[in-house]
Amino acid sequence: MTGTPDAPAPSLRLAVVEDDAELRERILLPALQASGFEASGFRSALELYRQWTRAPFDLVLLDVGLPDEDGVEIARHLRALGGRMGIVIYSAHGRGVDRLRGLRAGVDAYLVKPLAMDELVQTLRNLGRRVAGDGTRASGRSGWSLDQGGWVLHTPAGTTISLSRNEREVMTVLAGCPGEAVARDILAQRLAGGDGSGFDPHRLDMLVYRLRRKCEAAGAPLGLATVRGAGYRLDW
Repeated sequence: MTGTPDAPAPSLRLAVVEDDAELRERILLPALQASGFEASGFRSALELYRQWTRAPFDLVLLDVGLPDEDGVEIARHLRALGGRMGIVIYSAHGRGVDRLRGLRAGVDAYLVKPLAMDELVQTLRNLGRRVAGDGTRASGRSGWSLDQGGWVLHTPAGTTISLSRNEREVMTVLAGCPGEAVARDILAQRLAGGDGSGFDPHRLDMLVYRLRRKCEAAGAPLGLATVRGAGYRLDW
């Protein structure tokens, strides 16, 4: 494991898609989590897509050889969704034609097995800094934007509003589907880091209330609407 002091930007969510349970659970996930990534493991494209509909990831690490879908095709599909996620794929095949296929699908890096953990961690860290700090992560039609990994909200007038971790989690989900109602349980799952069944709904209500007040104090009311019986909708 690398001993360098640098670490990924805070709260960058990493999806690790690998069907080999031993490699995924005993090697990759422990090493990546120990390196500071908020890493979650998936054994198939289907598992990844199901979780993605609830909350997108900032970084994705893909094995090319998966049981239900080719890793390169997964990368191509994720790129078509838009956003600034970083994508790394790895394979036992490192020929030029294989690498070119991955690059054409929009991957940021193509690594060859056996994986060197130092190289993998540093590659993901470099991508993490780019995802967290480059440009606008999400923009609304009225001039609002969410950038720097979702930690800073910009008003149409250019005022910056720093977000807490929980505010960032909620805004990231809502900004990913503007104009659409997002169910409360989906937001609760994001805030709880997985199973949101035990999450107190009043905490979510209070978080939204405080976020609205924070924006009002900055002189720019945020179009964060409560949808009765459904959840919340971001109209910005």
